[in-house]
Formats: sequence, structure tokens, C-alpha cells
Amino acid sequence: MAIANTSSALSFATVLSQPPAKLQFCRQCLRSFSTSQAMLAGHNKWSKTKHIKAVTDKKKMAERTAFTKLIAMYSRTSVPKALVEAAIARGQGRSAAGAQLESMTFEVLMPPNIALIADIETDNKTRTLHDLKYVVKKAGGVTGSTSFYFSRRGRIIFRNKQGGPTLSDLLEEAIEHDGADDVEELPDGDFLVLTEPTQLMAITEALSKRFGLEVVESDIIWAANDDTRTAIDTKQSVESLDALLTGLREYSEVKAIFANINQGSITEEEWERVERHMYV
Repeated sequence: MAIANTSSALSFATVLSQPPAKLQFCRQCLRSFSTSQAMLAGHNKWSKTKHIKAVTDKKKMAERTAFTKLIAMYSRTSVPKALVEAAIARGQGRSAAGAQLESMTFEVLMPPNIALIADIETDNKTRTLHDLKYVVKKAGGVTGSTSFYFSRRGRIIFRNKQGGPTLSDLLEEAIEHDGADDVEELPDGDFLVLTEPTQLMAITEALSKRFGLEVVESDIIWAANDDTRTAIDTKQSVESLDALLTGLREYSEVKAIFANINQGSITEEEWERVERHMYV
């Protein structure tokens, strides 16, 4: 620490040179030399950090216990051990053999104007593309560029609770955050929030914390552009889509499928056959 006043420094040195019995300090000399405010017991940063860490660790432990029980349950049922291990490996970004997984998109057109796009994770792009193209051809579709039918969006689903916020409450809070695009109330009372992809995590955390809501899903999706959507009106379209989607879903490399479709004049049962396979 630099001492600007030389005479003050000499005076202080003179005082220190006095014999112990003659040392006398004025109240001004006894002041603290620290420029930081003294911290009160129980209010320091480490105390707060330890408290937050304890809560977080407890939550993580509860989640791990729940997942462990779930894995144990499936391992006791008809699910082969190899499938359980493969699923765990994929969750860690690798194949069952330990190879690193690569992400890619797979784009499909179904005549006359149905567009699909799938998110893929694979350890062998060539093999996966060959297998999926065969499924598409068998179902009467073709592979081709469809990404212009869609936009990348952040998607959050919050589970509402008794006495929880209304749609208006969520809307008012959402507009305070850059990147929040839309808020909808789902038929079951939960909330759907669409965001800019780069703001997904920030908005998820902000709304969850503000209203104490459970996050059911928080991911980045391919959302069909409104002007490219097409209605499904015929049973033939349902049969073709169901065949295609069922075939694609047989491959574990396919993580999610998106389509530019809406329910047209088909029945609820027919719509369910299509919708169950994808994010619509």
C-alpha cells in the first residue's frame, strides 16, 4: 500500500520506535487499515455458498436416487440389460461401445407437402443414413431439404400447481425477459413457453424461480413456420405417416421428430396415431 503523506509515515515510525512502556496510540491511529467492510458472523459469502450447495446437493441426491430406482425397476423387468446400458451411454454422449456420438439432422418430404425433420445422434453417420433412407423409401417418402419449413426455438413446459400463476401472470413476467416469444396454456393446465434458442436456459431459470414451477421439459426444437403448415385430412395420409414414423422410431439414433402438420378432418384416434411419435 503506497503512503502518500511522508510526514505521517515518519511520525508513525517514530511512535513504533518508542519503548513499549511509552507507546501511546490515539483513537485515530487505531482505525482499521482495510478498505473492505468488515463481514458480520453468519453473513459471509462462504456461509451463503455452503447453504446453497447443501440444498443443491440434497436435490441432486434425491434425483439420483429416483433415477437409480427407475433403472433398477427396468432391469428387473423384460428390458434387456444391454438396452439399459446403451441408454445410459447415450445419455453421456457415447455409444454402448464407447464411441463418441455425433449430432445430425435428417430431412424428409412426404407427398404432397408434408415436411419432417429429425434430430439424430449416431456413432456412424453413413450407416444411420443408409438405414433411415430405406425406411423413408419404403413408406413412400423422399429425403430432401426441409429445414426452411422450420425455425429453431427454445421450448419450455412448466407444470402448474394448485394456487399457481395464471396465464396472465406468466405473460407479464415473460415479457420482462428478452427472448421470450410466446406463452400458451395447455389443455391440462400446464404452460408452454417458446423462446429464442440462446435465451432458453435463462428464461427457464427465471420463470421457474419466480413462480416456483416444476420444469417438465426444456429443450431446443424445430418449430414449423405457420405459413408452411399443412392439415392432415385423409386416412391414407395417416397410414403413410404412421408407417414412416413407426419405422424411424425403431432406431435409437432418432432422438426427436418434428413435422409441419396440423389435425385436419381426421378423427382424434387417427390424429393420436401420428402425434404420439413426434413433437408437432
